Amino acid sequence: MKRLLVCALFASLCLVAAFAFAKDGVRKLFNLNTVAEELRPVIEGQLYFKFWHGEDISVGVYRMVRNEKGHFPGKINVHGEEVAMLIEGRIEMSIEGATYTFGKDQILIIPPYMPHTGVCLSDVCTLLSWFTPERVDEWGDESNDNPDLSFIDEAPSAQKAAE
Repeated sequence: MKRLLVCALFASLCLVAAFAFAKDGVRKLFNLNTVAEELRPVIEGQLYFKFWHGEDISVGVYRMVRNEKGHFPGKINVHGEEVAMLIEGRIEMSIEGATYTFGKDQILIIPPYMPHTGVCLSDVCTLLSWFTPERVDEWGDESNDNPDLSFIDEAPSAQKAAE
């Protein structure tokens, strides 16, 4: 009985500690209706992006805009697991040779380390993606205005300098 009480007390303390951590770690990131206004230009007039990191997950919002140059040039991307939700527009994803087209409010799961690329089929696409593991090593901390986005043909800084 004594051993059971000690285990119950220990479990209670763990729950209190876990609740305190979760409570302090909760953040309101953005509103889907206004997030487009918060995105930072990566390729002016074509690609806008903002990201946030949790302990084991990263969240990114991408806005792809067709201008006189068309859409930005993308390339095959490979990373951990991704859950993507299209907030606006229509997009075609090529994933390991298969093509998937999805539109507003549809959600796609891309298995980890599966090569993929996407093409926006409409004038504007806004994509919300969750990634695991988190992508701090690739994107840097949340204050980084020039993250390394591996799906772009050229580095953002080289594209900005060329303009």
